[in-house]
Amino acid sequence: MIIDSKGKLFGKINIIDLVLVLVVVLLIAGGVYKFSNFQSISAEDRRQINVTIEIEGEKKGLVDAIKEGDILLDSVRGTEFGKITGKTIRPHQELVINKDGTVEYKEIPGAFAGEIGIESMAIVDNEGILVATKPLYIGSEIRLKSNLYVFTCKVVDIRY
Repeated sequence: MIIDSKGKLFGKINIIDLVLVLVVVLLIAGGVYKFSNFQSISAEDRRQINVTIEIEGEKKGLVDAIKEGDILLDSVRGTEFGKITGKTIRPHQELVINKDGTVEYKEIPGAFAGEIGIESMAIVDNEGILVATKPLYIGSEIRLKSNLYVFTCKVVDIRY
């Protein structure tokens, strides 16, 4: 018999344990398939794009450390995101309610905001844009780093 009276396969393996092991193996295989790209991506599949990111409420030290030509990496995966092509920095402003009830933008001392241009290599197809193994969308928040600093920003423009 294949399954004996004790529920063991060939009298040696518990059938419930076997099913659990198979489920775990299938889940792992599904995760590997979902999160890895088995297709080989050639240099012809990649194209240069220009990404504009926005920073808000950052300190002077970080703003001064960001330099044109810096290579930025995805802070989680460590893959190259792109090279900084320029930055525009201004004092950070927030909407505040005055004592008389009026609402206006006021400059926050010691805080800065601005846009940073980045030149990246990306895979662009009908499913979207993939930069450094990360899907990229206008409005998405990303965390980037260099060898000197790390910051969170928002994607405001993508051109290709």
